[in-house]
Amino acid sequence: MVKKKLDQIVYEQIVRQIKNGQLLPREHITEQWVADELQISRTPVRKAFSRLEEDNYLEMIQNIGVRVKIQNLDSKSFQDQVNFIERLLNQYLFDIEKKEQIFDARPLQNHLAAMHEQMDKENSVFEEMELDYWCDLLKYSENAYMKDSIMKTIQTILFDEGFIDQIMKKSRTLKSKHLECLIDYLTENNYIKARREIRILMNQLKLNVIEENYKYN
Repeated sequence: MVKKKLDQIVYEQIVRQIKNGQLLPREHITEQWVADELQISRTPVRKAFSRLEEDNYLEMIQNIGVRVKIQNLDSKSFQDQVNFIERLLNQYLFDIEKKEQIFDARPLQNHLAAMHEQMDKENSVFEEMELDYWCDLLKYSENAYMKDSIMKTIQTILFDEGFIDQIMKKSRTLKSKHLECLIDYLTENNYIKARREIRILMNQLKLNVIEENYKYN
């Protein structure tokens, strides 16, 4: 049996981490970090990075370094990402419910009002404001890693450069409706209904993508 070269092992591991969400779009990654993780020298890592850049998994940004390149999501990847977000959001809401956290939803109301003003615009300002909405929603999280994972995954979906981007723009009214209901439930500290509202929203977004994908296949 032929033993794999170290650079091939590095290449396959990073691709796997990108595909399963361990490494997220725009996340910075260094040769030293990978070398330390695998306990190898930087030479095979450098070789793997070169291949990963050629294959559009990584990108070199001047004065910043190497980061994971945004991948256009297909229907299955989108559903996987949405399921991931839903699981973590439900866990977050369950955690703050256990702490009997009184949720201040006023910042969310401000974000939603600003989003409504951008509803019909072709640019991505609505999505940028939506990202702020989710960030404020997670303000009571004591798990920085979980919060960061949720935010990066939402960012991946909102700013996808493929057909998902268009579906997200078409879904603005739908999202606004459910995000407003979510505010109402959080204001009442009704976390059970808040979790249900997130599930309904995520399921509807998945359905929209499936239907749109069906039209073109």
